[in-house]
Amino acid sequence: MAWGSHIFHIMLNWVLPERCPCCGAINPAGGPFCVSCWRNLEFLGPPWCCGCGTPFEFDRGDDAYCALCIAHPPLHDGIRAAVKYDDVSAQVVLRLKYGGKIGLARAIARQLVRHLPDDHTDLIITPVPSHWARMWSRTFNQSALIGQELAALSGIPFVPDILVRHKRTPTMRGLDVRRRKKAVGGAFAVLP
Repeated sequence: MAWGSHIFHIMLNWVLPERCPCCGAINPAGGPFCVSCWRNLEFLGPPWCCGCGTPFEFDRGDDAYCALCIAHPPLHDGIRAAVKYDDVSAQVVLRLKYGGKIGLARAIARQLVRHLPDDHTDLIITPVPSHWARMWSRTFNQSALIGQELAALSGIPFVPDILVRHKRTPTMRGLDVRRRKKAVGGAFAVLP
């Protein structure tokens, strides 16, 4: 059975070769990214602020906060990103979100899984819900797709309906932090 599966994957890669999610180039070496884009991705990791994940130039300890998080303590336990959001990584997100390349959810989840805590006790994965109008036009929720893949890779339960969306929000593209915060104010609630 394993031999047949291996042959099937070889044939599938020959007929439909993997493409780099950043630039779209055929990736003959396999793997999710071409060599050029892989080199241009800036992977994030410690040392970083334990609140917002902003990288530090030197190690300040596991519980260190950046100046902004000290001045305005976050209302969460911490945020992590797999890569720096720039022109290269943005292509992956945009191809998933607007290009309908839903297979990219797995590539994103593969990079995020390394940032999960070792102790998965009392953890769940839940997506940010999309407004029904956006779901109707896009037909999928990209955060739910990533969440499902992350749950499958980590074994953490995926619970899709913890958050509910009460109002439609404008597109966040081009908005600064203050305007984004205002736009989503009151848009979400935790399901009782």
